[in-house]
Amino acid sequence: MSAVLSVEDLRVRFRTMGSLKALTTGTADPFIDAVCGVSFEIRKGETLALVGESGSGKSTIARTIIGLQPAFGGSVSFDGQELIGLKAAERKSYLRRMTMMFQDPVGSLSPRMTVQSLLTEPFRIHGVSNRDPGAEAERLLRMVGLPADFGRRYPHQLSGGQARRVGVARALALNPDLIIADEPTAGLDVSVQGEVLNLLARLQDELGIAILIITHNLNVVRHMADRMAIMYLGRVVEIGSTESIFDHPRHPYTEALLSANPVPDPDAVLNRIEIKGEVPSMLRRPTGCEFHTRCQYAQDICRRVFPAPSANPDDAGHSFRCHFPLQQKSQQAADSAAAISR
Repeated sequence: MSAVLSVEDLRVRFRTMGSLKALTTGTADPFIDAVCGVSFEIRKGETLALVGESGSGKSTIARTIIGLQPAFGGSVSFDGQELIGLKAAERKSYLRRMTMMFQDPVGSLSPRMTVQSLLTEPFRIHGVSNRDPGAEAERLLRMVGLPADFGRRYPHQLSGGQARRVGVARALALNPDLIIADEPTAGLDVSVQGEVLNLLARLQDELGIAILIITHNLNVVRHMADRMAIMYLGRVVEIGSTESIFDHPRHPYTEALLSANPVPDPDAVLNRIEIKGEVPSMLRRPTGCEFHTRCQYAQDICRRVFPAPSANPDDAGHSFRCHFPLQQKSQQAADSAAAISR
């Protein structure tokens, strides 16, 4: 099955100072690389999760895919069509087939518009005039389990869970092929989180929509995602099936993230792995493997050489960037270290 969305070697940069200040201070490259060579793809009906600490570049990738942030390099292909470099008018026809749910469920809704107006706004933007607004609003509300009279309400009259359901309904208005959900459970009670996730899963099964979830909540990932990509300092350090990564993480950063995941069992024996040190600044990226400053397994080569992607021999779709991946036989690791030191 061909990919609905394909991202290849995506790079996104942000200017850190104006051109005049850069000239007067002698700064040759006044930029930070927020996303560095990220690649992944999503197929129809599949859910991929982007996971990582705050500031790792997850939301920047989403905004670049949807066209809210320009790319510095690489490729974003939707259903075989390259989107980077397209003019706004050319891109519009593809944007009606992908939509984004933003982090703040209430803040992403205009306070001056009723729920019905919010739900039918995509039809006005994309020039769809052959549908009855009232009937469409009722249909969309019904899809997400809200009564028709919610169409007369304003965002301030909604709870967080209701606002999130309205956001899901608006995302479904134009029957998209891809939904990008940025922290879809942020700020919601645990019971409401479950309702929203179950709603997304049900709609995906019924409509065959591809979903890109951006989150740091690993319980959400395990419940929703078919595949996951772990990000650190704007790079994907491990990607593969959710089951494979949860059961057999190969990168030390992934291992530490999984160990920190909350477990709702007071009697559980937890083996937390503490990551020491601070996240390095993107202005002064470490040489070699960028995680080596916080990695308990780091050796000399990790400080000097950026690791190439490696594949999990037991799972061809599971790849990672690490000189000394986890769960190797101790003798293999010792042999590798000895060979490098010679």
